[in-house]
Amino acid sequence: MKKLKQLPQQQQPMRRSSSLVTVQPQIELIQFEKNASLTQSTFFKTFTEMPQMTAFTNQVSRIPSPKERLQVQLQHNKKQRETIINQSRERQENAMTEALSLTQKTKFRNYQKLKRRDQSPKKAMELKPQQKVFQLPKLDAPIEQIIDTPNQLTFYFESQRLTRDIRTFKPSFTEQAAFSLFNDQLYLYGGIGGDGIRNQMLKYDIKFQIWQVVQGIGDHPKQGRAGLTVVQYKNKFIYFGGCGQFNPKLKLRECTNSIYEYTVSNMNWEKIHPQGDYIEPRRQHKACLVGPKWMLVYGGINSNEEVLSDTAVFNIEKQVWKLFKVKSPPVSCHAIVNISSQGKFQESISTDIMPLDNIYSFGGKDAEGNSINVIRKLSYCNSNNTPLSWDVIETIGKGPYPMHNHTIEYLRKVQGIAVIGGLRDFIVNGTLESDEYYIFYPTLNIWQQVIAEGLKIPRCAHSTILLSSKIAVFGGIGSERYLEPDVGFIETDQQQVLSRITKDRIMHNNTPTLEEPSKMEFQLRKKRSMFYEESDVSDGYKPFKITLRKTTQIRRSYLPNPQRKQVLMRYDIMIGFVKKVIHDNLHILQNFEKYLERKII
Repeated sequence: MKKLKQLPQQQQPMRRSSSLVTVQPQIELIQFEKNASLTQSTFFKTFTEMPQMTAFTNQVSRIPSPKERLQVQLQHNKKQRETIINQSRERQENAMTEALSLTQKTKFRNYQKLKRRDQSPKKAMELKPQQKVFQLPKLDAPIEQIIDTPNQLTFYFESQRLTRDIRTFKPSFTEQAAFSLFNDQLYLYGGIGGDGIRNQMLKYDIKFQIWQVVQGIGDHPKQGRAGLTVVQYKNKFIYFGGCGQFNPKLKLRECTNSIYEYTVSNMNWEKIHPQGDYIEPRRQHKACLVGPKWMLVYGGINSNEEVLSDTAVFNIEKQVWKLFKVKSPPVSCHAIVNISSQGKFQESISTDIMPLDNIYSFGGKDAEGNSINVIRKLSYCNSNNTPLSWDVIETIGKGPYPMHNHTIEYLRKVQGIAVIGGLRDFIVNGTLESDEYYIFYPTLNIWQQVIAEGLKIPRCAHSTILLSSKIAVFGGIGSERYLEPDVGFIETDQQQVLSRITKDRIMHNNTPTLEEPSKMEFQLRKKRSMFYEESDVSDGYKPFKITLRKTTQIRRSYLPNPQRKQVLMRYDIMIGFVKKVIHDNLHILQNFEKYLERKII
């Protein structure tokens, strides 16, 4: 009872001093210590600690001066704070040591398991009679040649043709444009055609096969660009160089060394003002992404029609140019590719040292304007990762003819560099443009000609981009004319190629066989042909089966098709086909206005 009466008197000094009230909760709000005993725990006050606290408050209340009372209380709080910090630090160190010991124990345990498994005696394999473990290779060639020679590859090319319509948009004939990929959209900028230099950003939806004009904002190139390059950095496209319209006063096509940045998310153009070394204006050069934030530029043609041989690197984050003294002959209209696992798939790092990526260059034009078919690799200095020279690689096998204005893509699944199209200095198979595919294996230094299936369209000055196992192709020149502005796809996956080839053979060889006709139908076939004019079709005569003629010849003119005689058709089949088409597209017909709004740009 005495203690109960003394408690209100002991709390009176605490009520008088507001600072004591604000400081005291900091003492009791403490984390729980796992290894401490109940008497030493600071999470709550035990019955043994409460008298100590009461005695301390009594001592503090006896001090007459408020200032001294506050100093004593603050010193007590400081000691408790130090003890709490020391206890938490000890708990953290104990937890870290326990975690390290556990990881070391698990590593040692796994090592012992692997060691025991490797040292354990192997069980003998019991084979049934006439059972083979593996099939021996053909011994017509040496075994070393069979191992080092890659398998024969086949590519299949198909085109997504779009019919021109008032409601649908389709780009014009284009060459030397910048082609890039973001998500499921293909972006096409610039290029040159019959109407001059282009200044449009176009977007192609791969899924819905729809072209759209992208109305960008910001500071974009005023006159357009052709012969430029583009690299993708995160969600941005970095455009460099190129040429504009022909200058009649100077009688030349002026080149530029400007850099523009296009952000896909907000469709914003921005002109970059770089620092560092001076880079000469150029066109028909090539660029690729090195590491996470560097753009490498090699070769090209300047405004005086001189072929360049320099190599420069642009730091995209710091916007600084660095020109290297790299040993290389002048080259233009070539192609380069980075086959390293770094590049755009690597996260950005803070270091300023450029990684040692494997960059290859193939073909192009030399200083005299002659085409070459030499493949080069960029070599570095091991101490500071500085580019030194473009070294020529000695290859074996039959490679492509000397060519320029081609494209190359690296196929990671087969670990080979594919060469697509190109323009030769002499005629092969009736054309200067190439419709062949070649692949180069960097690990073996072997060339191999790929079997081409599907459509065979000679082309050069086109644009390509890699989509997983497919290569998207657009535009270019072939057979001395601009090619149709259709997006084509080169399938490189061998299983998909085999299925496409098998399907084509079934479609071409599986012609419908006619059943044995009756005498009346036989007489009608003698008197009347299977093909009639539209005015001669009568409802009475309905042949039971029709064989349609399919032409496989490629058109090489823009003239309309000649008027062909129509084929007699069973009206019940035609009506059933129309009903099926209407039933399949009923959701489009019911929501036709919304469908048109999506189609209209």
